[in-house]
Amino acid sequence: MTVRTDRIEATDFHLRRTALIFAAAVLVHGADHVRRGLDASPTAVMVAGSIGTVAVLIAVVLVFRRTRWAAYAAMVAGFATAALFIYAHVLPTHAHVLPGFWTLSDSFVSEPHTHVNWFSWVTAVLEIITGTVFGVAGARALRAAE
Repeated sequence: MTVRTDRIEATDFHLRRTALIFAAAVLVHGADHVRRGLDASPTAVMVAGSIGTVAVLIAVVLVFRRTRWAAYAAMVAGFATAALFIYAHVLPTHAHVLPGFWTLSDSFVSEPHTHVNWFSWVTAVLEIITGTVFGVAGARALRAAE
């Protein structure tokens, strides 16, 4: 094997591994929403989270099918999820109030943060970290393929 082929195989393996870990983090965070009660979060957050979960699952399927879009999907799903989680869960509620827009906030730092506990924080932080790592793995796989 050549060095190029070895590098592509290594990044492909890393991308698949991070896809599994990220998907697990997304599902565990979803379980935390169920634990907190589905009415604990605003409807807009639940809709956005459901759309995000579907996007993540599509990205994971693309990674395991080894399509040419897998690396791009990993970058979009990973980085977008991490950014949206910071926006929705870490920023205070008043940062989300824009006239004419939905309030996409289920802030863990502002009231009412219904039933938020240490597990909520762990799942949110894990999803932010694994989303970022998944995005980076996608970027590395794209670079290795060049």
